[in-house]
Amino acid sequence: MEHKMENYIILPKTADQTLLAKYYSLADVFTICSKRENFPTTCVEAQCCGTPVVGFDTGGTKETSIESQDDFVRYGDIDALAEKTMCKLCGNSKDIAEKAQKEYSKETMSKRYMETYDRGGRKKRVLLIDVNCKGSSTGKIVYDLYTNLRADGRSAAICYGRGKNIEEENIYKFGLDWETNIHAGLSRITGYNGYFSYFSTRRLIDYIEQFKPDLIHIHELHAYFVNIKPLIEYIKSRNIPVVWTFHCEYMYTGKCGHAYECRNYQNKCGNCPAVKDYPKSLWLDKTRQMLEMKKNLLGDWNFTIITPSQWLADRVKTSFLKDKKINVIHNGIDTRVFHPVDANELRKELKISEDCKVVLAVAPNIMSESKGGKWILQLAEKMKIENVFFVLVGKL
Repeated sequence: MEHKMENYIILPKTADQTLLAKYYSLADVFTICSKRENFPTTCVEAQCCGTPVVGFDTGGTKETSIESQDDFVRYGDIDALAEKTMCKLCGNSKDIAEKAQKEYSKETMSKRYMETYDRGGRKKRVLLIDVNCKGSSTGKIVYDLYTNLRADGRSAAICYGRGKNIEEENIYKFGLDWETNIHAGLSRITGYNGYFSYFSTRRLIDYIEQFKPDLIHIHELHAYFVNIKPLIEYIKSRNIPVVWTFHCEYMYTGKCGHAYECRNYQNKCGNCPAVKDYPKSLWLDKTRQMLEMKKNLLGDWNFTIITPSQWLADRVKTSFLKDKKINVIHNGIDTRVFHPVDANELRKELKISEDCKVVLAVAPNIMSESKGGKWILQLAEKMKIENVFFVLVGKL
């Protein structure tokens, strides 16, 4: 326990999913106040544990709701959010866990992806590419797909760029940590991202040559671990079918994962208002050149785009990729972990009284501007007179 004050507590972030399931099960309502989310996994996990969700209507957040998209309010409207929160605390969210687990299980997600893969014939050998494996939200998705593909009698492989070495069949870390560090440094100096990591990219291409996939499923390529242009040119030269899940906006903007209100990507980029945000440049703005590279690389290529939300699909349709095949497949989670569990001991440990309602918020860096911890504290202040206790998980 790090910080307790009146009607809220801020706790450290945790990678322990069993503990997270207890936090979700402890709560009567889950709230999310992010500035922008494409399809937040935390909302899905909370509902699979039987906890209804309220929050700000940003990005694809409201699409996660099993109950009603009307439970999400205009960004920054704390009065409206307090009203929605009280309605949920006084309401009855019956069967929410059962409905959420059916819609958001990793098995459901995998089945929908395999249906997409198999258009034009069953794909027996599938290669998944991502920045991570097992770690992070996309890394978990990639590993779940790998597991379910193998359970379906197919040969699956994962190539990933960053994180711990994983010793499992057909899982290969091609990224070289020293080269990733150089890539990050060069990005800051030159303003270019995704233009370096020569040796790591060569290792990835060599693995593709060896594995000979019937289909490649790409996820994230933006974390300083791969040279995008030669990788895509190689895949195009081999005519390998590609499904590409856009978990963010990076591949149709100059460099931004979240473009927010900026619409420069619809034209030329340049004069980037977020040039010093991740992926960071210290001085030079090369967003126009990077967007041009992506247009030349992807514009005439026949591949399928998947997004986790309709909101993100609609954003893709405002970009130079608007004429591509674009489908929506919701992210899935491990419902063997995220389901209603007994949280009585956790309630006692946190010294929350039996008659007190609990509002929960979870994010990796919850007090950052992007994750909106300040709004949750304002909500707690507004609801001081109610018998409600706020638990925030995610302090660094």
